[in-house]
Amino acid sequence: MRAVILAAGEGSRLRALSQRPKPLIPLLGLPLIERSILALKECDIKDCIIITGCYADEIRDYLGNGRQLGVNITYLHNSDWKLGNGVSAATFQELYRENEKYILIMADHIFELEILKSVIEAAKIMEDDELLLASDNRLEKIHDLDECTKISATGSRAERLGKDLENFNAVDCGLFVDTGALQKALAKSIAQGAYALTDAVNILAEQGKVKLHFVNHNWVDVDDPASYKYCETLLLRSLIPPKDGLISRVINRKFSLRITKLLSSTKLTPNQITILSFLVSIVSAISFAFLNPILGGILAQFSSILDGVDGEIARLKYLQSKYGEVFDSILDRYADYFIVIGMSYAWYSTSANSLPVLLLSAAALTGLPMSMLFKEKYKTVTGKSYLPEINDGRLRYLPANRDGRLFLIMLGGIFNLIPATLLILAAVTHFQTLYRFKVARNLSNL
Repeated sequence: MRAVILAAGEGSRLRALSQRPKPLIPLLGLPLIERSILALKECDIKDCIIITGCYADEIRDYLGNGRQLGVNITYLHNSDWKLGNGVSAATFQELYRENEKYILIMADHIFELEILKSVIEAAKIMEDDELLLASDNRLEKIHDLDECTKISATGSRAERLGKDLENFNAVDCGLFVDTGALQKALAKSIAQGAYALTDAVNILAEQGKVKLHFVNHNWVDVDDPASYKYCETLLLRSLIPPKDGLISRVINRKFSLRITKLLSSTKLTPNQITILSFLVSIVSAISFAFLNPILGGILAQFSSILDGVDGEIARLKYLQSKYGEVFDSILDRYADYFIVIGMSYAWYSTSANSLPVLLLSAAALTGLPMSMLFKEKYKTVTGKSYLPEINDGRLRYLPANRDGRLFLIMLGGIFNLIPATLLILAAVTHFQTLYRFKVARNLSNL
């Protein structure tokens, strides 16, 4: 499937925010149009046709042929872009292939990936002579409802669209899948002197050919400074994974998201942030070893926060990679080992009896990787994911995962209770492992 991206307008309402062409205004490190292209790429759509108008040269100079983004970009210029977005959409007729199914999207609309994926999936069963329109009937959740194109719908069929509709039950998200019906309707509406995309959609709506796909994830039409700020907030919130541990969710994300927002405009990569987090852990270990437990504890917690930033940047800027996941996971294990070794050395250097230090430190060190190791081994053997937030029951609140362990280390450093901290680390990590053995046996009959 190919994608057609409308990027012909002037975008004067965002001029208060930036003097750049609207499609090229950066949003958390990526220009609006680039963010849309990369989102489409995540859905395996790598052929993009960009309809330009007001800022044709600037957009072409920035994006080029798309090779640097891993996509193929073709440009079509609409010299009559001032007439309306329907004329821009009709420009695609030059490259349209008979019976082709393509996606039509606005350069300034930002969607969560789940919306794009669900629309593409729904398009597989649409009729050849109809238009699929992403719409939102969660009216209480829509930002700037007054500026949205309203839809009067019966069931999953649109009857009428318009900004000034008084009776409506959904709004247009600005995301379509067309099979050629829209191109025919555009030719008809333009011939009648109606140049808006909505005019052509209404022609199809009168024929009962506009099928609605109701979304249940977030999207924003970034049209003015207020919607820009709102979109920033939504994007940052979307970076929080549902599998977050208690400490990450309640404490770490409050700091990591702020750091991610600051770093998003830089060229720092997720792997570089992973290395930075690792180096902070090394300094934490050294601080413990040289009998500065307060600094060691605070730095351990800071490294835990930074450990969330690398993933947030990766998701925010579409920089995720399998190598990055492995790299982050291995460095986290080394970081944990060094911190505990630093704590153990501090205890050893002030203890008259080395045997308890050796035994307790060994127990803590062997327990550190068990949470991750168990989940990965369980998936390898069963083909299913072990879901701590579900399968662990009330034990999901046990501070045995990495965010909880580093939080315990911070407390142990601040209160200078290193032996007690190592004892707790050993106890909770091994207890969690034994409990998971029991759950896994019941889940999969291992």
